[in-house]
Amino acid sequence: MIQKLKSHQTEEYMIDEFVYNLLKEFSLNLNKEIAIVLNRKGRIEEVLIEKKEFAELENQDSFPKKAALIFTKLSSASHPSMLDLSTLIMKKYDYVMTISLKTKEATIAFWGRYLKEVETVGPHKIEYFYNLDISSKISEVDEKQREREKIHEILTEKEERALLVDVWPKSSSEHDRHLFEELESLCKTAGVKVVDKVVQVRRSIDPAYFIGRGKAEEILSICQQKDIDVVIFNRELSPAQIKNLEELLLRKVIDRTDVILDIFARRARTKEGKLQVELAQLLTLLPRLRGTGVLLSRLGGGIGTRGPGETKLEIDRRHIQRRIEEIKKELEKVKKNREVQRKSRVENQVPVVSIIGYTNAGKSTLMNRISKADVLVEDKLFATLDTTTRRVYHKGKEFLLTDTVGFIRNLPHHLVEAFSSTLEEVKYSNLILNVVDISDPYYYDHIKVSEDLLKQLGAENIPLIRVYNKIDKVDLSSVDVFDNLPHVFISAQDGRGIDTLLDMIVERI
Repeated sequence: MIQKLKSHQTEEYMIDEFVYNLLKEFSLNLNKEIAIVLNRKGRIEEVLIEKKEFAELENQDSFPKKAALIFTKLSSASHPSMLDLSTLIMKKYDYVMTISLKTKEATIAFWGRYLKEVETVGPHKIEYFYNLDISSKISEVDEKQREREKIHEILTEKEERALLVDVWPKSSSEHDRHLFEELESLCKTAGVKVVDKVVQVRRSIDPAYFIGRGKAEEILSICQQKDIDVVIFNRELSPAQIKNLEELLLRKVIDRTDVILDIFARRARTKEGKLQVELAQLLTLLPRLRGTGVLLSRLGGGIGTRGPGETKLEIDRRHIQRRIEEIKKELEKVKKNREVQRKSRVENQVPVVSIIGYTNAGKSTLMNRISKADVLVEDKLFATLDTTTRRVYHKGKEFLLTDTVGFIRNLPHHLVEAFSSTLEEVKYSNLILNVVDISDPYYYDHIKVSEDLLKQLGAENIPLIRVYNKIDKVDLSSVDVFDNLPHVFISAQDGRGIDTLLDMIVERI
């Protein structure tokens, strides 16, 4: 009888007449209650007899979570008991169905972890359920549960508490201070709360701990006193330094690159963007894998562990190299598709204007102002990661406007490598707009970072306009443009200077 049940497959995610009759016969012959576990494919995973086996079911995790539990009852009660509902909730079944063999009636109970109460269908005669569209109901419950889980995660996610660390030379400069302030801004964008900051002045970097051993022990004390979750260094750490620091501090230790990659993982939306982020993360992670110690155990969650699209980072060395090669092949296909599109643009004689600039300079706001594109705009670093291209018309001329990922100081070479398919598009532009946040006191440094990267990409000879943005935040009389390169002052926020910029663009394409 059990074999007959297990070999049968129902057409729907529900018992049919054949299964009901077998259950009825089996249950009445034994004079015992019977339960079956039915998976979503209509296959019976298990047949259980009487209370003893039902109790054993409570202690097992081997059954599929996406399954239904169906009971027969010898009494006239077809409504699930408190024990039945407890099983539904604790084992997270899709539904529990109880069938009274005396009345030939049944009731189904549904429950989702964040639904306020159990929902029931019935009691109805057993025939009612043969053609019931149970899959739609399950999908509805699943969707409700997913929505509530997302809300729950947002409300309950613990904000990580961070301690920031940097080493400055004895002759420290404003540049060093600015870099450290920038790390704090990156942490804010990554959703991390900066609790404290530590700076050590020393002649050279300690090869074992980056900072001195004594300073590392001081940091351990601060971490214990202030309930620090993660220690973030402003410079790139070696695998050995991370290992030593984590073993001493007993906390997750990451560096500036990890924070940038974490932000990238949050921002990636397109398939290409996600692939590029994953590649950059794997290239960063690979040299750090030295075994299964503290370093690997830290990859349990939080900043520095998120893959693109909220996936979890792969931590198995054997798979990483293969995955890197897979991603590179996929990105090579993307590159070839871009070449085809580029060739088509050249044939159609449509000029391309690329927007570049330091992160948070207002590139996406400018893109929206000119093209009315619906591009994410936030006052955070790296609000844009995926490239966006829009067609623009001005005074009878047409051009394509492209918004790229923001640049930042000390961008690691492997990160540039991972995003090469996106960044290289700049090389094929007819004109480049370097957007500069004129309200930032370090805007000249930002110009240099952006234009140095253009040289690195082989795009330094393409005509360029410096677009000094955010004039709504400064007194222009105090602004120095430093050289005679073509430039324009604008506010992408309120629209001032945009027509002048458009005129300059069409004159040069």
